[in-house]
Amino acid sequence: MKLFRRPLSAIATAPLATVAVGLGLAAAPLFGRVAPWVVALFFIACGARLLMNRPGARLPSLPVKVLLFGLGTGGIALTYGTALGIEPGLSILLLLVSLKLLETNTVRDFQVIALLGFFLALCDLFFTQALSIWLYVAAVFVLLATALIRFHRGPGARSLRGSARTAGVLLIQALPIVILLFLFFPRARYQFMALTQPLTGGSGMSDSLSPGSIASLALGKDLVFRADFPDGNAPSMSIMYWRAGVLWRGDGLTWVRGPRLSTERRLGQLGGATIRQRIILQPHGARWLFALDRPAGDFRGASLTSGGVLQSDRLIFKRVQYEVISRPENREASLPADQRLETTRKPTRISPHVQTLVNGWRAAHPDDSDLVNAALYHFRAERFIYTLEPGTYGPDALHEFLFERRAGFCEHYAAAFASLMRIAGIPSRVVIGYHGGEFNARGKFVNVSQSDAHAWCEVWLKDEGWRRVDPTEMIAPDRLTSGLASYLENHAAANATGAPPSAARTGLRELGNEALLAWDSLNYQWDLRVLAFDEEGQQALFATIGVGNLRWLEILTWVAVFIALFLGIIGLWLRRAGRVPRDSDGRAYARFCRTLAAAGLPREPWEGPRHFGERAASHFASHAAVIREIADLYARLRYSPAPPPAGDFLRAVRGLPRLPVP
Repeated sequence: MKLFRRPLSAIATAPLATVAVGLGLAAAPLFGRVAPWVVALFFIACGARLLMNRPGARLPSLPVKVLLFGLGTGGIALTYGTALGIEPGLSILLLLVSLKLLETNTVRDFQVIALLGFFLALCDLFFTQALSIWLYVAAVFVLLATALIRFHRGPGARSLRGSARTAGVLLIQALPIVILLFLFFPRARYQFMALTQPLTGGSGMSDSLSPGSIASLALGKDLVFRADFPDGNAPSMSIMYWRAGVLWRGDGLTWVRGPRLSTERRLGQLGGATIRQRIILQPHGARWLFALDRPAGDFRGASLTSGGVLQSDRLIFKRVQYEVISRPENREASLPADQRLETTRKPTRISPHVQTLVNGWRAAHPDDSDLVNAALYHFRAERFIYTLEPGTYGPDALHEFLFERRAGFCEHYAAAFASLMRIAGIPSRVVIGYHGGEFNARGKFVNVSQSDAHAWCEVWLKDEGWRRVDPTEMIAPDRLTSGLASYLENHAAANATGAPPSAARTGLRELGNEALLAWDSLNYQWDLRVLAFDEEGQQALFATIGVGNLRWLEILTWVAVFIALFLGIIGLWLRRAGRVPRDSDGRAYARFCRTLAAAGLPREPWEGPRHFGERAASHFASHAAVIREIADLYARLRYSPAPPPAGDFLRAVRGLPRLPVP
């Protein structure tokens, strides 16, 4: 059995290296999702193929490639335990691309490997569709198209610049077609990207709360949603509470959603100025929807559940845009019986110290509102600590938190306060969601990320209804006014020593912040105008331009007609008479022809370079040698398999003497 087969055909090393680099860049965002040894195999295949491009080298034979494929698929099956799924599928795809690259030695092979590079680049969009990754994929497309153009231009192609310019022009020419298909091609309700999302809440929200659960989320930086306020009445950051879920059943510091309870009627129960929010929610695989405290009603595709919580009618596997109206003033006058029963259940474990503490509050403050204020003051007076790392709590977590450690994050304080209120006989519940966000002053919107995860408490007071109580405001008020990131940064700076930053460093930081704000605003517009353009947005566009009554077949027919006309116009423009080539050699030859035309000898459209050169040499006998040299060099540059250096032709054109003008 022969391990290597016939010698390579003539594939230039430059385009082969270019397409190998393009393949590497196209696959780079996927490397974190495949086995490391598959990535190593991919790079080994790229390097080996370039080494095999030397004169006299041979490529692996078919039995060797079959053996490599068998070993590769077996290794993937052993690594993942299956050949099905996103990660095993990507690993097999990279394996096949590697093997195809090893056998590339014909024009067809080169075209196929470039097309595989385009497909790999599109795979990058299965996991994220941020503007940065779209720009990255566009750059990879330009590089792969450059490799194709340089390959088809043959050995006469002298540099990447001309091929890259042509590739950019081709992609720009295709842009109107892309926009037309984006606007008018029928949109499915579900995107393929849904298949790549996990089946757990990517937003980090959960139906339960325990010590450390919110703190672990707050360490993340992933974007959860963006929100703007079309009416321009954004609330201040300190009261920007984004409601996500209500936990009804608690036992000390551990709380869960509990049973399904009756849903309050929202009409007439909320007041104050309406706050309209337009929210772009990232896919998270659950039903969580977010709105400012408190949503006044639901909307299409969502329902309002008990506790004033919005939930989607279906799992959110793609980016969702929605508008919701909230009202900040609560006017609820009665508490449903099932909610009262659930919100007054006391913890199963109440230590004597905890009971004594609550009894003292009740004896001193018969009024529920006064007792709530006294409990809040207790957290400040006893010097409780707000920290992301309070340590692990034991079975009697409530007693340990109140009397021994006195340290915790927002979930500790919200859960403890709600439990204390129930022990005092006051209905209470825990609310989870997000607080604040990062306000972009340039774009007038708010970025809410994992680090903004928060928990707070609500208590039921007679003649007032549910009142929001956030113990964090007593422990760490800066956390609510400046956000967690700024709070931690200021806290670290207060404990650090050293000279203040210089004016130059401060100026660079401000300049960097401005650049980040501008980029973030651009990302928001991308999300709002492009990624959020769904089926409803498409129907609204059709109604605006007056084609809402047309059937899909008619719309697609018109789209096909416009595309055909556009391609026809480009084709006629490219084939127009007298079109001047855009490369440097073509421009130099066109300048040579214009010089002769100005001297009274224009070139006929049917004349080739040598025929025209002979006619010009006979006409300008004193310059015949230079004219023949220019014509011969240009003909060899265009048609010879071994073209001369490009610099020789350019120097010859520049050296043409001034010709007499008739």
